[in-house]
Amino acid sequence: MRPRTMWPLVVAAYRGLPAFQRERVREMGFGSILEIEPFFVDPPLIQVIRDRWDRVSRSFLFPWGHMVPSLEDVARIMGLWVDGEAVTGVTNADYTDLTQQLLGLEPFGQNDHERRMVGRGALLQSLGLAGVRQKADELLPAFMERAAGFARATYGQDAKDTVRADQDLRQFLVFFFGKMLFTTKGDGIHFRFLELLDDLTRVGRYAWGAALLAHTFADLSTGTGRETTVGGFTPFLQVWSYYYLPLGRATEVDPTAVPLARRWLPLVSTATYAFQLDVLRRHVRDFPALLVVWEPYADYGDADQPWVVSGRGLFRRDIWVHCLNEIEPLRLRLAARTLGLHQRWTDEAKLRGIGRKTRGKAKRVDWRTRFPEQFSDWHRGGQVVTSDATDSTAYL
Repeated sequence: MRPRTMWPLVVAAYRGLPAFQRERVREMGFGSILEIEPFFVDPPLIQVIRDRWDRVSRSFLFPWGHMVPSLEDVARIMGLWVDGEAVTGVTNADYTDLTQQLLGLEPFGQNDHERRMVGRGALLQSLGLAGVRQKADELLPAFMERAAGFARATYGQDAKDTVRADQDLRQFLVFFFGKMLFTTKGDGIHFRFLELLDDLTRVGRYAWGAALLAHTFADLSTGTGRETTVGGFTPFLQVWSYYYLPLGRATEVDPTAVPLARRWLPLVSTATYAFQLDVLRRHVRDFPALLVVWEPYADYGDADQPWVVSGRGLFRRDIWVHCLNEIEPLRLRLAARTLGLHQRWTDEAKLRGIGRKTRGKAKRVDWRTRFPEQFSDWHRGGQVVTSDATDSTAYL
């Protein structure tokens, strides 16, 4: 199982940006996640977690019950803002004009009427990172510094040249979205977010953390289960497991750092992938229910975490989360114990995600009007989760 993220190279491209450009990225709400030092991604752990995903209920189903990654998890672990405008709007089949205008690049597609992607090589070339790879004897920090130097030499340095600066920033954001935050299958990078990047002053108004959660749920709910790669930003689920399922796969090295992903150092094993996978599956199967941590943040404050303070109003709600054509239900009522409530039995027998058939090849789709109920639900703030159960016996 190989993650599709190019996390170290994206962070290197960020570090290569001029200071005024990095400040613009921070103002958009991406500074915290991009300043997390890349660490070892644990493929066996990610696979074991994915194995437990239930597509019907849109939750993980463990021997002790349902568990659902939440908006609070995204905010605390990744440092992304989870409130604001829904990441939704219009997607197109042909982005030729917009790509040439905003990025100075040429898109490609399966035919002349479907030009939705840019090649990874072309985008890396525009960032000065084409062909840049980590050497066999090169430590990751040294590689990232070297890559940042190549990117630094390519970016425009004049803040007064707004046309060049905006094009550089959009190229970086497309790379950041396509190869870190919202990774998908294949080498190509989709242009679906490009219209949202037209007005760069509005980018920071969107709930990108909620979009990450929607994309994660959608990626978990697709595929055959035999894929050799995994999409989404896999470090999120990896660190999520550290807090809820202490399996001993990482060490907390900085207990005061925020966001929380900065606190952990994953353990690197020399055992084979197959062996680790088998051991982890047995550990999860036999994991004592009393050791599950249902409220890992109960004693955590929100100092120096404005993304937590701002998003707190959404933390205890069932709500539809949006990432353009990926519209997913967040059902915390299935994991009421993570909210300090007793879990009552809820029958989730019917799939209520938007489903794969609705993500078709239409030339132009406005996802706000195609799914108005889900769009309105986001702006209403969803529904507060409550429970009248006096214990969780019936559910268990």
